[in-house]
Amino acid sequence: MAQINANKLIDFIKLYFPEDATEISDALDLLSLALDGLLSSTNTTIAEFHKNKDFDKGMELWEFSKSVAEIQEEINEYSTLISIDAEIDEEEPEEEPDEIEEQRTIPNYSDYAVDSSIPHTLYEDFTHKKAVAFLFNNNRHPAKDWKDVLLQTCDLLAEIDAAKFSEFINDPGMRGRKISYFSKKHVDRKNAKMKNIDIYVWTNLSANSIRNLIRKLLKKFNIKLTNYYVYLRADYTPLHKNEKVKDEFDTMQYDYNNEDKIGKLVRQTLRQLSNRQYRFTDKELNSMLSKQWSKEVLNIDYPLLRKVEDDKDISVQIKDGMYGRYWKEIFEFNGMKFLATSQWYERHREPFTRWITNLQD
Repeated sequence: MAQINANKLIDFIKLYFPEDATEISDALDLLSLALDGLLSSTNTTIAEFHKNKDFDKGMELWEFSKSVAEIQEEINEYSTLISIDAEIDEEEPEEEPDEIEEQRTIPNYSDYAVDSSIPHTLYEDFTHKKAVAFLFNNNRHPAKDWKDVLLQTCDLLAEIDAAKFSEFINDPGMRGRKISYFSKKHVDRKNAKMKNIDIYVWTNLSANSIRNLIRKLLKKFNIKLTNYYVYLRADYTPLHKNEKVKDEFDTMQYDYNNEDKIGKLVRQTLRQLSNRQYRFTDKELNSMLSKQWSKEVLNIDYPLLRKVEDDKDISVQIKDGMYGRYWKEIFEFNGMKFLATSQWYERHREPFTRWITNLQD
């Protein structure tokens, strides 16, 4: 695949499928970690070949190792390009309130509590989720928050091999875009000192960034990711649903509100809603199929949406009478397929924008 085509593909995924982009980035990171293990194994075997003076096999394996390193570098490049929010190390996350404060400030706090006895792997998404403990070497360790999970994990690994852990200070793989995860210098409110060695750990990270860093640490110590589990006390994802929708609408307005063609604005907006699996209420969806509602709210002459009939040719369904009035592109909402009217003029921009903005309320 040519580089330019790959970049276009990545931009497309990030624009229309941001959640998938994050999953792909995580998967590429895991693949890179696995290749780290492979490179470590090949280096050990190369040393054995040289020790036994089997230099031909050693050179052959060295060439193999070089190819693996080149593939890994390319994987890391794509992972960085497709990453949406894999590392939040340049911006300070909001202070994480403790459980007592959350009980006081969050309505219906108990509605968001989860079973703290259920283990969660390091392959999961921890956005808006609160940690209460983690399992390492078959021992459960209570934790105040995600920062505490990270610090305790670092302390436990340092107990296994402090010298190895100290090497992370100069390890390029233990650096973010602008910071080092481990250093000798204290940065106020950004990092915290480990318990038994003179190293500061960068804790100013999101939950998923902490998860990613723990993955790297375990891999460096040749510990399987499946031997480490996290326990949660709360999941606030429902509280952030409206916030996510608002952010998506803000992004669409920023990208498309200045386009010359109102039709392009409508089509791109509906496409993003469809790709992001936005769910309308049954009443909203039925209204969008109505000619009366479409006229009253959007001032258009045709129903905004038309339900797709699977047993009919699309080229027939786009027509109203003799003329095509709907795009052939299929949009999916609430598990059903729809066509959208293509009949848009500049006078429709204001009512359409007003309707889209009101969806987030």
